[in-house]
Amino acid sequence: MPFRSSRLRACAIPLALALLLCPALAPLALAQSVLGYGEDATAAPAGALRIRLSNDWHRSRAFGSANDSSYDTDRQFRATTFGLELGVLSRVTLGVEVPWVTTKALTFVSSTHAQGQVLDTLLDSSHNGWGNIEAFAKIVWAGEPGQSARLAPREGVHVRSAIVGGALLGTGIVIDPADPFAIGTGTRERAVIFRSATDVTVGNHFFASLVGRYEKPMSDNVLVVVRPADDPFTRDVVPFLAQRKLGTRYEIEVTPRYQLGRYFAIGAQYRYHHSAQDSYTGTFDTSGGDGPVTLDASTLDAGTELTEHRAGFGIVYSAVDAYARHHSRFPFEVTLEHTKVVSISGGRPKDSETMISIRYFHRFWGGEFTSAPNLPAAAAPAP
Repeated sequence: MPFRSSRLRACAIPLALALLLCPALAPLALAQSVLGYGEDATAAPAGALRIRLSNDWHRSRAFGSANDSSYDTDRQFRATTFGLELGVLSRVTLGVEVPWVTTKALTFVSSTHAQGQVLDTLLDSSHNGWGNIEAFAKIVWAGEPGQSARLAPREGVHVRSAIVGGALLGTGIVIDPADPFAIGTGTRERAVIFRSATDVTVGNHFFASLVGRYEKPMSDNVLVVVRPADDPFTRDVVPFLAQRKLGTRYEIEVTPRYQLGRYFAIGAQYRYHHSAQDSYTGTFDTSGGDGPVTLDASTLDAGTELTEHRAGFGIVYSAVDAYARHHSRFPFEVTLEHTKVVSISGGRPKDSETMISIRYFHRFWGGEFTSAPNLPAAAAPAP
């Protein structure tokens, strides 16, 4: 499902103008009245559930050639993610993120025939299924927690910090290893996750987050194929079982935001990502044109180390603060964000991502996130 840049401009430009001209941009703006863009150190209000529904579109293009053949692949990836965060205590949040993923790869292959003719082939590969489900717990260990502290007017510099521990549950549909162009809905890996998020608020308008992420995948067994170096696109391969150990990954993310009022905020983001080299172990004996051949899965290790730099921006509308002040019926946030890979190792294709998400709050117990009363009906005009 493509989301072209013209659509993004059509949405972003009018919204940006509305932000600049909107009369709701009141002088009083609390630095953390509006959340939503990027990860931060705040916890869900105690007794309240934060429900998040997002759609994000990824798109990239890949080119290559070998053995008198060339390919051009348009890679599309869409994830619809349902997220839940329950505020157990003012400093403790439990959560889960469940993505449903649709992938599509359109590949145009051009091959030169022995008689000089050119053979063109269009390959269409699509998958639908669960992505990598994540479960986690979040603890705010420094700074003032809670909804009231976040929305209270404060001058000066304030710091809040939280740690997150969780796991990827090994879901997702892996691709058929015999298809060199397909995209799976997930890697089906099990991994331990650790994150740290620190917020710094300066005055009533500025709020920035520094986030560090660390993922340690577990070993598992998967089907792999080893293709000959002179024919990397062939489907004439024999899958065999090998032990896989994906590389350890870490990220550093910086997200400064500026509060335009009680309802709007804009922000920018920079993210550095590094994945260590993957490790595959296993052999398979087969026969080739020159006799017996032993396929070694460790040849798949080459080129799997990855370093990536990504930049982006986001715009958020939030009625959560207005709900707390009884000026809105529904506590929700709407976020539009766009990121793009600006640098990547190994000559890989540069991915771009556009995401639209809605987050809604619902109170189950406690008084930290109270329900707003019904707004009074407008008085009828005098006859």
